Amino acid sequence: EIDPRTFSERVSAEWERVFMAADLPGTCRVAMRISIVLGRGGALPVLLRLARLGLGGAHRDGWWPALPWRVAAGTHLPPLTRGGRQKFSWIHLDDFIGVVRFLRGHPEIDGPLNLATPVASDDRELMRVVRRTVGAPFGLPTFRWMLELGGLVLGTEAELLIKSRWVVPARLLEAGYEFRWTDLEAAVRSAWR
Repeated sequence: EIDPRTFSERVSAEWERVFMAADLPGTCRVAMRISIVLGRGGALPVLLRLARLGLGGAHRDGWWPALPWRVAAGTHLPPLTRGGRQKFSWIHLDDFIGVVRFLRGHPEIDGPLNLATPVASDDRELMRVVRRTVGAPFGLPTFRWMLELGGLVLGTEAELLIKSRWVVPARLLEAGYEFRWTDLEAAVRSAWR
């Protein structure tokens, strides 16, 4: 169940409600709740480049002005004090594809489904792995103001790195899906090659 406290959670909850509302007999509908996908594209190459430049430390929250348009849209996130301990749920691209194939053979699975490896990490561990992968001896922390400005340039939300996301793929595990990638370092190295 999604606890709709932040903008992304409210959007997800409303999208799932509308997606499941229609009566479609004989149609299997799976609302895939996809965690951060580790692959050659997406956020990982950006994190690897930043780590090479010395910005491979934990993502730290802090004050950011409550801009009127963000407050009106519900996207303003008040400061959280996790200091890099926010949970980071992820799935390797190979497992994402594996889950989609698995679902084609299991029409009994429907409704919301969490796509994340069973082993969550935290932000500090993620960034430690990223630094080791690129051979960076240290990493300065990335503060919220940097994330917010970067988000404006890239058209994304700082919330994705600041907010803790701990997703458990309980239904997938119960259905018998076996994850190929559960070790974060091996997954990052695989995607980096």
